[in-house]
Amino acid sequence: MRYLLILWLVMILTLPEELFAQNTGSDPFKDDKGNTWHQLFLDFQAEELIEMHYVNDSELIEGELSPDGYSVIFKNYHGTLPVMVRLKDLSGTVRDVTKSKCFIDPVLLHL
Repeated sequence: MRYLLILWLVMILTLPEELFAQNTGSDPFKDDKGNTWHQLFLDFQAEELIEMHYVNDSELIEGELSPDGYSVIFKNYHGTLPVMVRLKDLSGTVRDVTKSKCFIDPVLLHL
């Protein structure tokens, strides 16, 4: 019986601290200001993001081109409407890309 008690005590003391930590309830998809971030991937490398808005709507979306030029990261996507992005590729050609909600992914900000 004594060995079981010692074994139990050793197991409890060696468990990681994270198991006892309380869940803070923070949303891993929201930043400190409550904004959500989403990403869409491109089939080509872009050099410049000219504009981005919802299809059939003139509401502009705040976003930026990723450093490698293969994706666009933007803020506070509504989640239902397709997005139209006007980009300039490496050859200088202006391209319009439309992505539906199926091709727009949420960005995980922290675990």
